[in-house]
Parts: sequence; structure tokens; C-alpha cells
Amino acid sequence: MKSSMPFVECLMGLACICAGAFFLGQTLGRGVTRPALTVRVVAHQWWWEFDYPSLGIKTSDVLYLPSATNVRLELASADVIHSFWIVGMKDPVDIVPGVTRPLDLVVKLPGELYGTCDSGCACATGSMRFRVLASSPGSFDQWSARERLLPSEFKPPHTRVVPAWALNTGHDGHAGRDSPADRLQRLLDEAASTGNRPSR
Repeated sequence: MKSSMPFVECLMGLACICAGAFFLGQTLGRGVTRPALTVRVVAHQWWWEFDYPSLGIKTSDVLYLPSATNVRLELASADVIHSFWIVGMKDPVDIVPGVTRPLDLVVKLPGELYGTCDSGCACATGSMRFRVLASSPGSFDQWSARERLLPSEFKPPHTRVVPAWALNTGHDGHAGRDSPADRLQRLLDEAASTGNRPSR
């Protein structure tokens, strides 16, 4: 009987350790908050689509968020390399076609922020700007209820009009064309190689 005592004590000690680990895991698990809202963010040339799957709502170029709420953004690109950046973020998040990048975000107070494509891919701050409108959770719920009844916020461009200033790029996956400076340089290079005056 005495010889089985150490074995029983060992089993009891092991049970206590397992129970302690379980309760510690439960306590730590409570500290990790799951996203209360998921928004699929799709970058297009030259606009942003914000899709709220759980609400059945889509918006364009305006990201509506409840303040003080953990929101999961699922970042994707519909065409080329973009990046996602909101004022206050340390670094932009690159968005590569075919890859979804998750980003957890909490806007602490109601207010308005600005964001853009900041990848240096010619979208930059010129045409890929968007607004972030954060409101209290109650106001956000009222907005989403109205938007479900009378959708008005999804207004994608009817045509893909490329801004004139963006036609001089050809890097990072964007289709580019010659700028006037590029054309002039090409003509000068041709003239230097042939010894002729550049043609117009």
C-alpha cells in the first residue's frame, strides 16, 4: 500500500498541472478578441471596393467602420500590385494579385481618416484615395440598416478611365505609356545613334 502512494501523488500532481494549464489557456484565450466585423477590401485601377459579406453591403471609395471595434480587413487586388495605407499606419500593406492579406484594425474614436494606394505604382495619392468614416457602433448599425434597405454607397466607375498623369508609368505591373519626356529622350537617342535630326 505504501509503495503505491508515490504513484498516486504523482498522478494527482500531474492532474493539477493539466487543470492549471487548461484554466490558464482559457484565461489567455479571453484576452484575444476575435474580429466583430470582416470587410473584404478590393483594390481596382483606380478605385476601392469595400464589401461587408455579413451585412450584404458594398461601398466604393468610402470605408465605413464602427469605432472601438476589432475589424478584420481582407485585402485583395483585382488587377495589379497595390498597397493599402491609412493615415496613422506606420507602413503600407502590399496587395499582390491572387493573394489575400488580412489586416486587423481598431479605430478608437469616431471621426474621418484618409487612405490611399501607397505602393509607388502610379495609383499613389492621385487617384486611389479613399475615406474612412468611423462612427459609434450604434450609429454604424443604423447606417448599415439603412444601406441594406436602400443601397446607395456602391458606385463603381462605369468605365476604366486612366488618369492622364498616370500614363507615364510602366512599373509595378501597371500598363504604362511614354510620357512627353520619355518620347523626347527616345528621339534624342535615335538622333544620336543615326546622326540625323529627330523626326517629329
